[in-house]
Amino acid sequence: HGPAIGAGACLATACDMRVASSRSKIGYTFASLGIHAGMGGSHFLPLSVGRSLANEALLTGKIFTGDEAIGVGLVNKLAQTDDAAAVKGEAIELGKKIAQQHPLAVRTMTKSIRLKEDEGLDAALRREAYAQAMCYARDDWGEGIDANVER
Repeated sequence: HGPAIGAGACLATACDMRVASSRSKIGYTFASLGIHAGMGGSHFLPLSVGRSLANEALLTGKIFTGDEAIGVGLVNKLAQTDDAAAVKGEAIELGKKIAQQHPLAVRTMTKSIRLKEDEGLDAALRREAYAQAMCYARDDWGEGIDANVER
């Protein structure tokens, strides 16, 4: 419920599953701020939505609505209403469905999926950190943030 922009979007993208409302906002606005995505955003977003859409989102600063996010596979479930309790309730229901499954099967499948997703993660995190350091070292660092604040 509510916005997940920048680091919040990257954190959400690294999660196993995501639940949103139709009016939720999920955005990767780093380029408009003049910085490189971090927190594994450039690694996990392509795994969630595919390379082309990830490129579009990261390079244009796209902000997805919940309705758009469900359509492209960025979120798993949309709550029926936009209030926080409905989103939380939908997440709890999803968790209950998982909890009804055999715990060893859930644990081992989750591990297998994460191992596949984690291939290349360390390298991606190093690339992101290096690129962010380059962005922060520029003389004009901060102008993108100032411009967004003025809008």
